Amino acid sequence: MPETYQTLSQQTAELIRDLVQTKPNACLGLPTGRTPMEFYRLLSQWSQQGKIDWAQTSCFQLDEYFDTNPEHSYRNYLILNLYRNTNLSPDRLYNPMITDDYDALITAKGGLDLTVLGLGRNGHIAFNEPGTPLNTWTHSLWLAESTRKANAEFFDDGCRVPTRAVSMGLQTILSSRRLILIVSGEEKREILQKALRGEITSSLPASFLQLHKDLLVLTDFDY
Repeated sequence: MPETYQTLSQQTAELIRDLVQTKPNACLGLPTGRTPMEFYRLLSQWSQQGKIDWAQTSCFQLDEYFDTNPEHSYRNYLILNLYRNTNLSPDRLYNPMITDDYDALITAKGGLDLTVLGLGRNGHIAFNEPGTPLNTWTHSLWLAESTRKANAEFFDDGCRVPTRAVSMGLQTILSSRRLILIVSGEEKREILQKALRGEITSSLPASFLQLHKDLLVLTDFDY
């Protein structure tokens, strides 16, 4: 594992650990995919060592697939990579697929304190694909073909990659008090540069992150 990816993961895990330690009832927005796996491994390790008490913490998935089996769901990803390794309370683990009004629930819990995001190769954040307007809250959507191709490796057992999902909207994400964008891989350098230094536009949803007052970007490459 490249040291730079390890450093990115360590920093992310430490920031989450520190928040939970200082605010035990924190609300977290959590991603899935390849890039978060190492910081989830670290959080799991520290939790099993008794260094993190999650009993009062609430976790909100960024997104979820429609029409997939439980094995391929993002909830299952989070169970395997984090939830089962902690003392997180099952009734504090939230999924936009099974919540009538996700944004109202987030508000009722006090709002998101910290949301961790990945960056899609087409500039999406969560499942907000190119063309998503700024004024979106949690919503259902059709996945871009490029996103489906990028995620196909997780369905290599012959299952069809879903075509639809539900996702926190851009307003949901930007309402989080703090954001961390984690980006791994040289192939994402160009899209990251466009997102952070280019025009703010719905054709590149990650560009809306420029509007947030507390955004931390962590990468394993120079940009």
